[in-house]
Amino acid sequence: MAVMKKKKKAPIGELRMDSTADVAFLLLIFFIVTTIFAAEQGLTLVLPGKEKKEDTVKVKESNIATIFVQADNSITLNRKPVVINHIKQAIEDRLLANPKIVVLLKIHPDADYGLMVACLDELRLANANKVSLKTSKK
Repeated sequence: MAVMKKKKKAPIGELRMDSTADVAFLLLIFFIVTTIFAAEQGLTLVLPGKEKKEDTVKVKESNIATIFVQADNSITLNRKPVVINHIKQAIEDRLLANPKIVVLLKIHPDADYGLMVACLDELRLANANKVSLKTSKK
């Protein structure tokens, strides 16, 4: 009777763990370097520096257009109710009649922040470069 010999399996190699930390560190560096960071989005306003007495400018009442966003989110332009979509045209008309117009944007503290941003967008579309922001309850 013939005896069959079992073939010996080749020994399995060791799995060396020496370089796994190095590979993980290199992958971490790769992903940090190649990641695109989202830029912060916000209002781009040029704020004035430290105010001096000679920086204060007096403006005639006839050269001021006042937009007031009230607590109930209603909008008035020189104490007359106005819809947000009509602000651009109204300010453009006033700027054509008087290029020295300064727009005073008064916001009630309880008013919706998005409404203030929408008003600023309308003023930007109307090319109103002289805008003053103010928080007011009246």
